[in-house]
Amino acid sequence: MLAVLHSEFVPKGVRHVSEVTSISVYLDQSSDTDPSGLNHAVNARRGGFLNGTKVATTSGWKPVERIAVGDLVRTLDHGFKEVRRISTSVVVIPAEERRSEYLPVFVPARAAYNGRPVWLMPEQGIALNLSQIDADVSGCSVVSARLLNGVGRFMSQAPGSSFEVRSLFFDEDQVIFVEGGLQAYCPSGLFNMRGRVSGAGYDVADEETGTMLVNLIASMGDMSALANPLGALPAPVPQEPIFPIRPPSGVRRPGRPGRPNAPVLFLRPEWQI
Repeated sequence: MLAVLHSEFVPKGVRHVSEVTSISVYLDQSSDTDPSGLNHAVNARRGGFLNGTKVATTSGWKPVERIAVGDLVRTLDHGFKEVRRISTSVVVIPAEERRSEYLPVFVPARAAYNGRPVWLMPEQGIALNLSQIDADVSGCSVVSARLLNGVGRFMSQAPGSSFEVRSLFFDEDQVIFVEGGLQAYCPSGLFNMRGRVSGAGYDVADEETGTMLVNLIASMGDMSALANPLGALPAPVPQEPIFPIRPPSGVRRPGRPGRPNAPVLFLRPEWQI
């Protein structure tokens, strides 16, 4: 595994920005070893977003590869939040890999309010709206995308032998909208002095609980628990303040009492009332 940290010198008083790039491949693939016993695709069992996945931002839907540190991303509970760090990895999946836990999940178009197909990494967290499963329960619970294999039209398969994956990090744990309303979980990735992840604000379900929740969604046949249709069309947010347009000083608009009459249309006399 090769990990490279790219950073640039910035003047004093300017916030330091860095991007982590890592490339993970396996070089030892001797022919006399049983392929089923090798952990070839261990680097594929992770979260993140494949290039081309669209994320809701202040500029509308934006491909994840075009998002930069400092961009504002729409979240489920906290409005628009700034991206603080981005990591990029190249994932390699051998052709003989068939284990669903090492394969991304393919979501066909319109399977969950998504207008086009999308891929979810196997360990990418998906936030489930518990109130859509049980009206007496509120809040969200995060499950791994691989557990959705076989639910509706979701299916685990490989998009290719290698592909690029990006992960977005915020100051606190956030749930963001991707591809028309899928609720994707992004952990903060920040650690406190004791080495624990800080800003944890969402319940991450264990394997047993996650499987039970996914089975409930499958039996109901309702994808609204894992996708929010209200996030389908995020309105762009202007970066500059909007001021009302007022007429020049001394000019009054027609049509209201005390203001000049509206201009008369140039019509034939017999057409005028």
